[in-house]
Amino acid sequence: MTRTQKLIVAMLILIAFGSMFLFQSIEGAEPINFVVIYSGGPDTGAEGKNIITQFMQSLSKLTGIKKEQFRGTYFNQIDEAMKYLQQNNNSFIMGSVGFYLAHRHTMKLVPLATVKLQGNDKEQFYCIVKKGSYSSLADLKGKVLAGNVLYEDKKFINAMIFNNELDISSYFILKPTPRPLSAVRKLTQGQYDAVLLNHIQYHSLEKLDLFKKISVVHRSPKMPALGLMMVQTERNASVKDKIVNAVTRMCGQEDTKAACKNFGIDGFAAIEPGALNNEITKYESDR
Repeated sequence: MTRTQKLIVAMLILIAFGSMFLFQSIEGAEPINFVVIYSGGPDTGAEGKNIITQFMQSLSKLTGIKKEQFRGTYFNQIDEAMKYLQQNNNSFIMGSVGFYLAHRHTMKLVPLATVKLQGNDKEQFYCIVKKGSYSSLADLKGKVLAGNVLYEDKKFINAMIFNNELDISSYFILKPTPRPLSAVRKLTQGQYDAVLLNHIQYHSLEKLDLFKKISVVHRSPKMPALGLMMVQTERNASVKDKIVNAVTRMCGQEDTKAACKNFGIDGFAAIEPGALNNEITKYESDR
């Protein structure tokens, strides 16, 4: 995994397992599922297990709670995640604002917290090209667009990233890839015409020489960086406040403060009521 991929996956795992230390009072109850969804993300393998083990050992020592009382699962494919969630309704989900907008009705999703990364609590997407190659989206019609953002819901990409001004399926030749940094390298080598990046991916490039070789032809509107949501069930509702409280205090805890800093996480905040109203209206418009 690249450092950016590690950051995103570790951030989501940190949310999931950082929430567990407030469940002492529900020991023996039906397990709470923490489902991490990073569509088009890496197969974490042994490295992902090591990240989970690191946090579990720290939290187990801190709270005395056995890690077997909680279930944490990571998915990089939406279909697999959906199958799991259909069988495990009592789930808190670490996923994107795109996932929330696409499935909020069918899964009765409730947004809970935003995440602040590298001093920013907004999500934004960037369509980049090799410097000097193209100057606008109009120049890219019929060209190759790559990136792991393309694994997101297509309606979300069309409406929220491209403002309903185009349909990516017919406008571009799409090349979804789980390796965004590799896609940027191929872009600068002339193998791709454009790459679609999220906020973390784009700003991670600023530290690399590659950044000098790219330019932005389109920026999406900013939207809340949703980090945590839940399926609306009676079981989830009964522990929601404890989980949100845990998440928003997590980066101030001695056992997790260093980990937050290492992964570029400034903290979490309970989402304000109505914070996603504009995004919901725009996504669900008939245009």
